[in-house]
Parts: sequence; structure tokens; C-alpha cells
Amino acid sequence: MEQNEKNICALAIETFGPQSQFNMAIEECAELINALCKFRRGRVGTLDVVTEIADVQIMCEQLSYMFGEQTVADERKRKIERLQKRLTKYNGTNGK
Repeated sequence: MEQNEKNICALAIETFGPQSQFNMAIEECAELINALCKFRRGRVGTLDVVTEIADVQIMCEQLSYMFGEQTVADERKRKIERLQKRLTKYNGTNGK
């Protein structure tokens, strides 16, 4: 995350408080779920889903800032590596 984004995350948490941002993250995830369900049924377009993805990403950046960016980055890396192993096993390839 760029320094300016870190500053914005810190200011949002300071301004609204951690509990409020936790609640906002939950709300944004729910809105993404709703948009995906509607998209699947053809009731909303791609832009609606993209907008909700962006909102969730912003909230995830704030959560990452609160819980420790490096800790989250390390866990993300571990999970990506685990996914790669599963895909390699599933596809019967060597990962290339």
C-alpha cells in the first residue's frame, strides 16, 4: 500500500474509530455478496460488481492496516502458495 493510502486509512480509522470501520467492512462485504447474487441473475451489470469490489478492497486495506500489514501480507502469501500447490495437484502439472 502506498504511503498516501496508509495515511488515508489511518485518518479514516482515527476519524470514525475502529469499531465503525469494522462495521463498514461488514456492510461492504454484504453489498458485494448482494451484487454478485444479482449479477448471477442478470439484475445488475459488471460495473455494479466492480464498484463493490473496490469498496471491499478499500475496507480490507483498512483492516490490514489495523491488524498489521506485514502479518496480512505474510498470510496472503502463504495462502497463495497453498492455492498454487492445490492447483498443481488438481491439474497434474508442475505449476508451469
